[in-house]
Amino acid sequence: MESTKKKASLKLPARAGIWNMISGLVTRGIGACGTPIFTRILTPDEYGLYPLYTTWMAVAVALVASGLAGSAIYRGLQRYSGRREEFIAAATGLGLTASLLLLILGAPIAGLLSSLTGLAPTVLLILIFEVAFSTVIALRSSWLRFEYRYKELALTGLISALGTPTISILLVKLTPYRAEARIIGSLLATLAVALPMLLCTSRHYRLYDREIWGYLLRVNLPLLPHYLSSSLILRASEMVIGRSHGEVALAKYSVGISVGLALTFLSNAIAGALSPWILRKIAEGCEDRVRELVSLALGGLMSASLLLLAAAPEVLAILTPPEYADALPTVYPLALSVSAMFLVGAITSAEAYYERSFRSSLPTVATAVASLGLAVVILPRADYRISALFTLGAYLLLVVLSNLNLVKISGKSIIDAKKCTLLFALCGVYALILFVFRGVLLSRVLLAIPVIPISFGLGKRIFAKIREV
Repeated sequence: MESTKKKASLKLPARAGIWNMISGLVTRGIGACGTPIFTRILTPDEYGLYPLYTTWMAVAVALVASGLAGSAIYRGLQRYSGRREEFIAAATGLGLTASLLLLILGAPIAGLLSSLTGLAPTVLLILIFEVAFSTVIALRSSWLRFEYRYKELALTGLISALGTPTISILLVKLTPYRAEARIIGSLLATLAVALPMLLCTSRHYRLYDREIWGYLLRVNLPLLPHYLSSSLILRASEMVIGRSHGEVALAKYSVGISVGLALTFLSNAIAGALSPWILRKIAEGCEDRVRELVSLALGGLMSASLLLLAAAPEVLAILTPPEYADALPTVYPLALSVSAMFLVGAITSAEAYYERSFRSSLPTVATAVASLGLAVVILPRADYRISALFTLGAYLLLVVLSNLNLVKISGKSIIDAKKCTLLFALCGVYALILFVFRGVLLSRVLLAIPVIPISFGLGKRIFAKIREV
C-alpha cells in the first residue's frame, strides 16, 4: 500500500525522466553490444566508413531537422498549446520539404560533394533519405517528450536501437556488402520506425499550414547557424581525422567517442525531461529552482563520468580488439565533455523561451569557428587523439559564452557559475589521476570507492528534486 502511494505521488515529469533514463540505458546497452561485433567482423578500414557517414549526416541533420526538433520546438508546442498535433504535422511537412530541397540542390554537384565528404554518391543519396526519415522520428519524439508520453517514446527508441545493429549484422553476413551494410541497416531501421509515424500523421493532419510554417521559419532560420555550428563542434575533428589520418584512425577515434560519450544517454534523458520544465519555470519566474536542479544534475553526471573513467581501459578492451587500444586517451576528455554538453543544452532550452534566435546562435558559431580552425591547422600535423581535448575545450568555451549570452538576453542565469567551475576543476584533476593510473587496476578501484557513495547521494537528491518538478 505504501509503495502504491509513493508511485502515485511521483509526478509525471519525474516518471518521464526515469523512463527516459532506463530506456536510454537499454538502447545504449544495445548499441554497446553491437560495437564488439562490428569491430571484429569488419576491418578497421571498413569500420571507419560508418563514423564518416554519421559525421556528415550530423551536418545534414543540422541543416534540415535540428532547428525543427531542438529546443525551439518546445516553445512552439507551448505557443500552439491547443493545436499541438497539428503543429507537429506541419513541422514534419516542413522538414520533409527541406530534405527534398537538399536532394534537389545536391544532385547537380554530387561529384563535388563526394570528393569533399569522402562518401560515394549512392551513400550520399542514402544519407539524404535517412535524414528525412530521422526528421519524422525526431519531431514525433519531441511531441511525445513534451506530452510526457514516455512509454511510447521508450518504445520508439528501443525499436531503433534493436533494428539498426540487427539488420546491419544480417547484411554483413548474408550479402556482399561490408562497410556499407551498417549504413543500409541504419536506413532500413529508421524507415521502419518513421513510416508508420508519417502515415498516421498525414492521415489525420495537414503537412502544410501557412501560419505554422511561417512561425517555424521565423524562429528556426536564424537558429540554423547555431545547429550547424553545434554539429561542427563535435564533428569537425572527425572530418579532419578522416581526411588527414585515414579511416583507420577515424575508426579508432569513433570507438573513443562511443566509450567517452557513453553517458550521453543519461544526460540526454535528464535534458529531455528538463527542457519543457525549464520553459515552464522561466515563464513562472522560478529560475532559482532551475539553477538548483541543474547544479545537482551536473554533479550527478560528473560523478558518473568518473566511475566510467575508472573502468575505461576494461570497457575499451571488452568492446574492441587490441588494435583499438591506442584510442584510450581520447576517452577521458570526451567523458568530461558530456557534462559540458548538458549545461549547453539547459542554457539553450532557457534561451528558446525568449525567441532571440539569431543572438542565441552567436556563441555556438564563434565556438565552432574556433574548433574547426584548430582542427584544420593542428590535427593534420599532430596525433589524432589530441582532438578529444579540442572537443572538451570547445564545449567549456561554449558553456561560458552561452551563459553570458543568456544573461544579456534575460538578465538572469540558470546555472551557478561558481559551483559549476569548482565541479569541473575537481573532476578534471580526478580524471587526470585516473588516466595516470590507467594501467593499474587496483589503484583505479581504490580511486573509485569514494566516488560511489557520492554518486548514490547525488542520485537520491536528484530523484527527490525531480519528484517535485
